[in-house]
Amino acid sequence: MPKFSRNTYRRLASAMQVALHIPEGDALVFLIGRGTESNNLAALETWVKETLPQLEEECGQAALPYLMDRLERTLDQWGAA
Repeated sequence: MPKFSRNTYRRLASAMQVALHIPEGDALVFLIGRGTESNNLAALETWVKETLPQLEEECGQAALPYLMDRLERTLDQWGAA
């Protein structure tokens, strides 16, 4: 998995906070964070940082059929040229 910067995690968390209308405050700290975050945005950032590696595995499995199909089409194009 690519290593993301803290700024990237923060931006992803901020976008999610806006998209889901999550208010400022600290209600999510114990629900999705580690319990040490100071606010909802920091808890979201922790959640994103911990969830992305799981997502990579799931997406990798889901992407395999798509990638194989694309590779076959690309190879077919080279064979037909």
